[in-house]
Amino acid sequence: MEREGDHRGMSEAGSPSLIHKIREEIREKGRMTFARFMEIALYDPSDGYYSSSGESIGLGGDYYTSPDVHPIFGRLLAKQIRQLETSLSHHRPFTVIEMGAGKGLLCRDILSGLKEAAPADYKRFRYAVIERSPAMVDKQKEMLKAGWPADSVAWFSGLEEAAAGGPIIGCVLSNELVDAFPVHRVMGTKDGLEEIYLDLSDGAFVESAGPASTPDLAAYFDGLKIRLAEGQRAEVNLEAGRWIRGVGRALEQGFVLTIDYGHPASELFAPHRKKGSLLCYYRHTVNEDPYSRVGQQDITAHVDFTRLAQAGAEAGLSVTGFTNQLNFLMSLGIAGEMERLDPESPEILSVKRLLARESMGGVFKVLIQHKGLTPPPLEGLTFRPFFKDVLAW
Repeated sequence: MEREGDHRGMSEAGSPSLIHKIREEIREKGRMTFARFMEIALYDPSDGYYSSSGESIGLGGDYYTSPDVHPIFGRLLAKQIRQLETSLSHHRPFTVIEMGAGKGLLCRDILSGLKEAAPADYKRFRYAVIERSPAMVDKQKEMLKAGWPADSVAWFSGLEEAAAGGPIIGCVLSNELVDAFPVHRVMGTKDGLEEIYLDLSDGAFVESAGPASTPDLAAYFDGLKIRLAEGQRAEVNLEAGRWIRGVGRALEQGFVLTIDYGHPASELFAPHRKKGSLLCYYRHTVNEDPYSRVGQQDITAHVDFTRLAQAGAEAGLSVTGFTNQLNFLMSLGIAGEMERLDPESPEILSVKRLLARESMGGVFKVLIQHKGLTPPPLEGLTFRPFFKDVLAW
């Protein structure tokens, strides 16, 4: 990476109006952090990637998630949620809040699992979706309209709105949410930490390195007792800490269930990871160039689960357990579910994809946190669980 004043030009393509907005902001305010660029590229209200009405998630889009693979994923989550509900010492409805619900598949499958398993107890549950993209809300409502009453799910634009009626009792759930929060890009030097910025040179995007835009970046690594190697790049997701603290403050009693791809900090920032974890997805291909197809491709970074646990503790959330998706689904009985399927069918191959150790089963992690109760041994954490000590800081 070149030093300040020594720039590297990059390809730029994508939404012309979005690229124009980014250029104009740099001209007006000076070079921008990568976090700001990622915020615009993904979440600009009119031109951002997640604001598009096009098909981004699923086999016909740019990437797929576990709910796209098979409904068994949501049904097994419903099984775990039923156990969470029985552990709470209250008589009010148990609220499931899904943050960032994609196309609505997971919501549909969890509701189906709850209703099929215990029809008489179904009314004890309420489901709410927090979604900032109007385009995604439309997709979710379209997904659910065929099988569910209009009042079975409530939609909110933010956690504060959802908690306006009082503190939350229940479970805050997310699946592949945190990896899409805007991240700062940094690099280790012999003198400490530098930040990677986006700037213009003759109207073209260029990267440059300079002093960190906020002392929070150095404090992030200090809190983890980690120092990046000279030349090592990494991503810092400050928004993840703000998000989990907000969840912890809003939750009076219950659980936070976070499913995403990532690692403990000791592994994510290990010296051999020289390039960081930033990846872009377009039509099921992966690249490392966030400045191509601006507004037309997804941009993600692996989640630091140690910092998620650390920041959650600051808001009263304790770590219940930490494991990977393979162990979580095996704990919840996916093997028995698979025995009911034709072993030669395409369906069984889809389910096996959820468990593949080298991809979804191993890379995706499950962090469960709790507040306001002593949790029982959770069924989803019984099969070869990671010990929560791997998240120690």
